[in-house]
Amino acid sequence: MPKERKIKSVNIVKIKTAKPKEDTDKDESGNETFEGPADAFDSNIGAVRNLFLRGLAVIYFFAFLSIYLQVEGLYGTSGITPVKAELQLQSRSAEACFKDKSSIICFVPQLLGINSQQSLELAALVGTIISALGIMCVHCCVAPVLAALWILYFSIYNVGNVFLWFQWDILLLEAGILGILAAPWIPTVGAFRSKPRDLISLWLVKWLLFRLMFASGVVKLTSGCPTWWGLTALTYHFETQCLPTQLAYFAHQLPSWLLKLGVVGTYYVEILVPFAFFAPFSILRTFSLYLQVLFQLSIILTGNYNYFNLLTVVLCVSLLNEEDFKKSDAGSQRSLSRSRIFVRTFSFTLIGLSLYYTVKYFGVVIDGSKVASKIKFKNVDFNWFISLAVPYSIALGFLTLVSTILQTIVISLLDVKGSWNKVKSLLSVILYGLIGLGLFTITLVPYSSLHKETNQALPEPIRDAYAKTSRYHLTSAYGLFRRMTGTDGGRPEVILEYANDLNGPWSEYQFLYKPGNVSAAPRFLVPHQPRLDWQMWFAALSTYHDTPWLVSLSYRLLQGEPSVRNLLDTTKLPANTPKFIRASLYRYRFTSATQQQDWWKRKREKDFLPVYSVTHAPLVDFMKQLGYLQPDISPKSSTGESIVKVLDTVRAFVQPYRPEYLIWASFVALVSIIVTSKLF
Repeated sequence: MPKERKIKSVNIVKIKTAKPKEDTDKDESGNETFEGPADAFDSNIGAVRNLFLRGLAVIYFFAFLSIYLQVEGLYGTSGITPVKAELQLQSRSAEACFKDKSSIICFVPQLLGINSQQSLELAALVGTIISALGIMCVHCCVAPVLAALWILYFSIYNVGNVFLWFQWDILLLEAGILGILAAPWIPTVGAFRSKPRDLISLWLVKWLLFRLMFASGVVKLTSGCPTWWGLTALTYHFETQCLPTQLAYFAHQLPSWLLKLGVVGTYYVEILVPFAFFAPFSILRTFSLYLQVLFQLSIILTGNYNYFNLLTVVLCVSLLNEEDFKKSDAGSQRSLSRSRIFVRTFSFTLIGLSLYYTVKYFGVVIDGSKVASKIKFKNVDFNWFISLAVPYSIALGFLTLVSTILQTIVISLLDVKGSWNKVKSLLSVILYGLIGLGLFTITLVPYSSLHKETNQALPEPIRDAYAKTSRYHLTSAYGLFRRMTGTDGGRPEVILEYANDLNGPWSEYQFLYKPGNVSAAPRFLVPHQPRLDWQMWFAALSTYHDTPWLVSLSYRLLQGEPSVRNLLDTTKLPANTPKFIRASLYRYRFTSATQQQDWWKRKREKDFLPVYSVTHAPLVDFMKQLGYLQPDISPKSSTGESIVKVLDTVRAFVQPYRPEYLIWASFVALVSIIVTSKLF
């Protein structure tokens, strides 16, 4: 590595001697400034960092706006799970609330003179505005701004209870921490140029991507789920996932052998390919990048997983390097040196070997007009693989991180011009190197949970450090779809029904997105997450005793609460508030492709929720026990009145529009502003 850097530095000097004008640029005052070899060597790593930061701003925008559009119905004073019950500011101080919830929203009511719901609304709206600025102007993506976004989302998450308990929420929090580290501290042109420390912060992003993908693949097999071991998971997945798209309907109709091959491909992309993230050769990293992006796009098209897959694509930016942003020299591309021939041969050999062993261990063979596949290893064999892969991947991570830190130190000493600049750069990389090592260390606790023995072997100080920081979600354990649902005959669905007489007739509430009406086509709503529809999917997998929010939903519908009714399909709501409500459990299946009249077929299984009325004493007592019927804090101030007017105006403006349409339109508007500013 030192020799390569020395050679490249010499080449830079030669180029700049021949063309001295390329060494200079002009600052805002019009004075010429010299760009040293550090800028020339790593001139485009800053572009990778900036792309990551801007992508993170996009994800924050989607997340904040999606939550804002649902705050009143989910967390409002008369919402399903009022935030006032989480804050409890009527019975305790803001300081006591903050100590319990670690949310700045605890202080907002008293500071600004607004209630709990309005405080949460304001936090989501401010987060939306700040992230929008980050999208439009990369110079707004500085550390203080990224820190503000993280604090706002962290504060919302901590009081969001069950409707924010998703892996992508904690993934965004961890990615947000890395965004703060990657971002420059001041919004100047010079601050957004490449810095040696960028290599460290982007390595941490890469490590997060590795843990996310590798764990997602491993848990599918360690769970012991027969569908993952039998390669039949996709036979159920497209039909039973939370909110399928129309394309999922057609994917479900594919031949079983092709769906099994898709499971093999999933294992390849999630378990084997992530190790290429740390390869020293760009061919391997580029190969892994393309596969990951294509994999995420396929999930986006067939499943409504909000911003989750888009965030994963943003993390994939860390697989790029400065060479990916350079214009290729046609002459140099034609002349292959021995080293380049070796690199290409070695890289393609590794890719070939990875494919060969995938075919071998998953029994992929061509059988006439189809491709058959069957896992050829046993559970004990996979456990042996994990016993090696987890500790070796930790060693690989540590070695590549240390190598990256040493590389940044060398760059600071050799390529940065000026003694003072060298000192600043060196101190910066040492500080960020220590932070990087600290973050890497605490990630080992949740990551090593993939292998019990490795986890138990971790030193106690590492466990203590993780325990003390876990409440801030600096790192978390990941792994989706451990076990496939709906293997016993379709997806369970809770259907809410209403009537004005106990003897009926009973009619159904229609949700905006989840399956209900069998003739209603599945919708595409990425990056919006309708959190009520998502939780209805989880409710169907349990009982109403485990879902108190569902009882609260029933009570609010019996009250005719407008904010809660707006979370449903308002075009199908009853004109008058019904007297009774109940819920039934159905089994839904996709129809075959030949049955064009309906998308779904269903069968009623049993009662899910008993019949309630708004005056049902046990129901009212239950709502009181949850604290949902208690009055909210209502401080008064002239500032608060002005803020409330603004919040009411914004809410009235967005309320008529479908959430996913509003999010799409807002993002297109931001992109249009960027494009227009570039053109004019």
